[in-house]
Amino acid sequence: MKTKTDETLTREYLAAVERETSMLPAAARQELIADLGEHIAVALAERPGSVHEILREMGDPRAIAETARQELGGIPAAPATAPGRRRSRVWLPLALLVASEVLPYLENIVLSLLSIAAMIAAVVIVCRARYWTVAQKWTGLTLTVIVPVLAKIVWYVSPVPHHGSSAEPVVRWTLITVVFLLTLAGTGWLWRNRRR
Repeated sequence: MKTKTDETLTREYLAAVERETSMLPAAARQELIADLGEHIAVALAERPGSVHEILREMGDPRAIAETARQELGGIPAAPATAPGRRRSRVWLPLALLVASEVLPYLENIVLSLLSIAAMIAAVVIVCRARYWTVAQKWTGLTLTVIVPVLAKIVWYVSPVPHHGSSAEPVVRWTLITVVFLLTLAGTGWLWRNRRR
């Protein structure tokens, strides 16, 4: 197995610092990367072959980025991701929310169960995502999940004309249309208000 050279490890480390400091002005970021590169080169000249130890001493790229951000007057931090965890795509929970609203009307029990799973997955992803504030999450999920679910519950337990009456198809399709439009409005609102 081929091991990475000191130069490769240094380049990867500096690239990670550059990614983490993307919120900094370009000039400050370039100066920081140059300073870190120079410091690593000097340390390697004094202690050849100890690149892992030197990079460990330098610190985590996220910590370096946070320190640099604070030194420059508290520039807003970019949303962080947990180490080794990729950020989910912002469109994924929104697509799941729309799918969870469409699948039950295809009148297949498997698709109906999939729609419930899609809705639960979408709610979990939205709640854990860093694309929205807590208030934005509540607003989006109220429009896309809470109100539609409550409307469906009211439909099934209320004495409004349904189940065999002549008004049933009209009332049913009106409810379906309103719920679907609410879901589209909620997902559209979440899409417009996402953090980049």
